[in-house]
Amino acid sequence: MAEILALELLFDSVVARWAHEAGPGETPVPNLFGWREPAQKLTIGTRIVWIPGDPNGDFGAIVPVTQPGRNPRSLATLDELFTVEILAHDPVALENERAQYHVTRLLFDAWWRACYLAMPGRVAIVKNEWITDRKERRFGAGIRAVCSVSAMIPDTPYEQISADDNPAAIVDTHIHDVTETDVIYSEPAP
Repeated sequence: MAEILALELLFDSVVARWAHEAGPGETPVPNLFGWREPAQKLTIGTRIVWIPGDPNGDFGAIVPVTQPGRNPRSLATLDELFTVEILAHDPVALENERAQYHVTRLLFDAWWRACYLAMPGRVAIVKNEWITDRKERRFGAGIRAVCSVSAMIPDTPYEQISADDNPAAIVDTHIHDVTETDVIYSEPAP
């Protein structure tokens, strides 16, 4: 069975929350996932890029079990590192650095709110910084945040999934690393 890991669950929850909270006719800010995304140059564009690991390639630290008594049994906790680049721009004032700072900070604050609400107490910012290494004209601003998410390492055997072996395996999923307070955001019942 395909397993949803803590970082995937956090990403999906944030994307779902933003899609739900977007106003009528409004397109949510794109959230992109992967190592290649930062290399794709977008001179102008608001986006949030989620990159596994920190900028040096560090994966995170394995620490003792933080939530014992779960099923499946937890062998350890991985404080999994990931990096988020939050890029924004104010199209009305492209040359105004204060305006670019303002929209980027607001986007960062909204992103952190969505993370906090998705997994309270399990997501932490290890380090954050302004992205200032661009040599070209800026037209926007960026914040890089190195974060960690607390993820259970379960006592379950590895099951290799192949669509050729079991086409239903791609659809059949279960969630590991979910507590009673962890929920993918869903719209409230009417």
